[in-house]
Amino acid sequence: MSLDNPSTSPQRYLRIIDIGTCIGCGACEAACDFIHEGKPYIKVYRTSLGLEIPVSCLHCAKAPCIDVCPTGAMTRDKEGAVYVIASKCIGCMACLYACPFGIPQLDKALRISTKCDLCSDQRKKGLEPGCSSLCPTGAIVYSAEPVVFDIAKKKTAESWAKARYESLK
Repeated sequence: MSLDNPSTSPQRYLRIIDIGTCIGCGACEAACDFIHEGKPYIKVYRTSLGLEIPVSCLHCAKAPCIDVCPTGAMTRDKEGAVYVIASKCIGCMACLYACPFGIPQLDKALRISTKCDLCSDQRKKGLEPGCSSLCPTGAIVYSAEPVVFDIAKKKTAESWAKARYESLK
């Protein structure tokens, strides 16, 4: 089954991070650090504006990391998460160079690429990824694609309404 053809694909899930709602508390990073035993795949960065912004894999629909992987180690699961099959990875770092965000990392001890897999072990148990389940403001949302798009549209409408209301004052 191909995720590029929605009519033949299983339900796709997405994770979005609403920067407007995020308070930069680092709960997402701490949850990921705990779940992945000291290797967080989401990191909160302090920007020059003084804002704390979480950065993690976007699990791109057309993921360049998958396209360049010479062994097929970088792949996608049935829900849409991009992940690494460790036994196939040769540590060439092609995925790191192809990713426009520099997300994949080389585990120097194992000499393989690692990255966020949206907590595949958690998801197999019917749970959501740690970053979204522990976000105190709900800035990180993980859900079925239509639900995520609906949430994004509602947030856009709210933003536009606030801007219009402010302009009327």
